[in-house]
Amino acid sequence: LPEGGVLPFDFGAVAGFLHRSGGEVRAVSATCTHLGCRLNLDAPARRLNCPCHRTSFAVDGVVLTHQLPVTPPPLPHLVVREAGGVVEVLVPPAGA
Repeated sequence: LPEGGVLPFDFGAVAGFLHRSGGEVRAVSATCTHLGCRLNLDAPARRLNCPCHRTSFAVDGVVLTHQLPVTPPPLPHLVVREAGGVVEVLVPPAGA
């Protein structure tokens, strides 16, 4: 994953987006915090768009735009680690 790169992933129970910034790999959930819709990556704009309503998030999970009465929460971060050139996403146990 190159600097500035964004990569979607889907493990079935957990889906998200990896991004590298400042040499570090981070991950956020691919589930919108408003209605739980699956977000779509707009790679050129480096934003995550909700197909259910006009809400978008930055790749770091911050809300960029919305037309809702109340701003939705930012996207949850997922725990990741990088070892030996391999990025691992730690999937939380069921119910967590």
